[in-house]
Formats: sequence, structure tokens, C-alpha cells
Amino acid sequence: MRTLPALAGFFSILLPAIAFAQTATMRAASEAEIRQHLPGTSELKEGSNGYEYREGSKNGYKINNGEVCVRFPDKSTDCVNVKTDGKNFQMIDRKGGRTRF
Repeated sequence: MRTLPALAGFFSILLPAIAFAQTATMRAASEAEIRQHLPGTSELKEGSNGYEYREGSKNGYKINNGEVCVRFPDKSTDCVNVKTDGKNFQMIDRKGGRTRF
């Protein structure tokens, strides 16, 4: 799966993948929470296709409530869900793999 490596390069702060149980207090993170928690989002510029791009990057990002999607140069996309308890954040891929960040 290409999403997590692409996001790791983008966010540059992701920790190694750690599987841990989802607690009852986890909920979908809002777009504002995701943007606030992840540095570099202010550097993104919106493209004509609705995705946001970092200067010099061919990967596009779309950040919505509870979700971050990556659009690759071949126009394929992949998304992860983003959950939080207000303090801790985790990305959940479509296979259920979790990465805490």
C-alpha cells in the first residue's frame, strides 16, 4: 500500500506503525484537528482537481473530517481514516492497520 509511505513523507513526523486497540473514546477527527495536528498543512496549495499539493510534489492530498486521501501521479487514490480522543491521533488504513501519530 502506498498511502502510509506517502503520508509519512508528507507529514515527516509519523511514528513507526504500532497496533493498539481502539478505545471507546476515539472518534473521527475533524478537518481542523487534522490540519492543526499535522505540520506542513499550511504549505499546501489547492490544485484545479480539488487536491492540495506541496510545491514540487506530484502527490495530492485531500483532508476531510475523519479522512486523509492521497492522489498519486498515476491518478489512483488511497485514503486512511483519522481517529482521535482529542489528544492521541491514529490513522487506520482500509485493512485495519493502525499508525499512531
